[in-house]
Amino acid sequence: MQRTPAVFGMTALALALGLGCSSPTPDPQVPRATPPSYSESTEAPHAETTEPSHASPTAAGLGSAPEDLRDLDWERTAVPGDFCDVPGRITFTSGEAMARSGTWGTVHAEHRPEDVVYGNVLGDSRVEAALLVGCDTGGETAGGRLAWAYLVFTSEEHELRLVGTITPQQYLGGHASAFEGIELASGRVTAHESWHRKNDPTCCPSGKAVTTWNPGDDGTLEAGSQRITA
Repeated sequence: MQRTPAVFGMTALALALGLGCSSPTPDPQVPRATPPSYSESTEAPHAETTEPSHASPTAAGLGSAPEDLRDLDWERTAVPGDFCDVPGRITFTSGEAMARSGTWGTVHAEHRPEDVVYGNVLGDSRVEAALLVGCDTGGETAGGRLAWAYLVFTSEEHELRLVGTITPQQYLGGHASAFEGIELASGRVTAHESWHRKNDPTCCPSGKAVTTWNPGDDGTLEAGSQRITA
């Protein structure tokens, strides 16, 4: 059940959150991501969750992974559900799942494996990957959007490990903020956010911001400076 979502989205790009603006020109070797789209489906997706792990993100393995994450089968990859306050991991079917959130109850979750962004964030020989994920109430309108996030992963000793969860830092107007894109570079992740101002309609956020995330002392990502660009 794919649908169209902007303030981790787009519903027919403009219908969901009105992300009509283009992101900065990407490096040809680092694909850029775009927010997910939705479409009707008669099949109900299924979710599998595991007990939450209390280990640090870099210490908790998420299953086997190739040394080069560009070779990973993202369609079959279960991811941590913390972006939507879902305990443990979420397993997707055709990019979607139903899960239980500690904040919002039963939610519809999705991810976009075809739009994974790659880059070398940690400054070693490995390539990190950012996967766009989101959750909503299961409705067909932008007002049902609950959260967007990018999950940044690395491969360590052939195990998939979470480096950090990138969430929008700008929020105003009662609508979930989203992304227009993300860039992975040495020592930083640059997130291009889209957010609603107080009087913006649900479809059309007018606020734009850029937040830079950097690896902290423990190797996980920490939000740094942010600037409002529109």
